[in-house]
Amino acid sequence: MSIINEELPIATGRGRTRKVEDELRLEPARGTVLIVEDDPAHRELLVELLSQWGYAPLPVGSAEEAEFAVRNKPMDAAVVDVFLPGRSGTNLMTRLREKFPEAVLIGVSAMSDASMARKCKGLGADLFIGKPLSPEKLARALQSKHRSWH
Repeated sequence: MSIINEELPIATGRGRTRKVEDELRLEPARGTVLIVEDDPAHRELLVELLSQWGYAPLPVGSAEEAEFAVRNKPMDAAVVDVFLPGRSGTNLMTRLREKFPEAVLIGVSAMSDASMARKCKGLGADLFIGKPLSPEKLARALQSKHRSWH
């Protein structure tokens, strides 16, 4: 018994057709995003949001866990809480920038003022977003390209 691989047209309305193959094609993942957030509820919310957008989230609760998580794994972007228990998120951003020079690094903090944004950018972050995070701002930030001067 052989299976015939035909490209069947699908009516899409308005007189246009598409092939069955196009309808079944999966959209590729947008990339791996490291989420470094010590608040479990906020971390889970970010995981859910990024998963819905097609990203592969890599959630951790501390800077130490983050460095272990990306030790042998590539990362396309990171959302890093600036204030973490143990080693700070600012220290982590510097280390992530060294290891992943093309990744988009996003610093986040509830203490969102201009000096915190400048500090994060000076440490290697491409962008800074104040908490609570706006899904629209986060989506735009993740779609931006790395433009840091580092």
